[in-house]
Amino acid sequence: MVEDIYLGNLAKKVVENLDLVKQKEIISLKQEIKNLKAEVKYERELRIKGTAYHPTDYHARFKEMMSVIKKENKLTDLFDMVDEAQRRLKND
Repeated sequence: MVEDIYLGNLAKKVVENLDLVKQKEIISLKQEIKNLKAEVKYERELRIKGTAYHPTDYHARFKEMMSVIKKENKLTDLFDMVDEAQRRLKND
């Protein structure tokens, strides 16, 4: 029996492509597992510690910044005060 060279090369390429696809799928699944673990950890900490754990609470930081701006007494217009508070939060 004589082996066909074309079919042999084609079979090798198919096997290599399958290996690449499997490797890519494994990598994507590992990344998904990592993301899910982080999400579960975040949810657990948020449940245990409440909103104090969430350091990026925009509304709390905005409220603090508005009180700082009100104490400075530079601005009297509410819209200007909000703009200034948002600008300062954006720069932080």
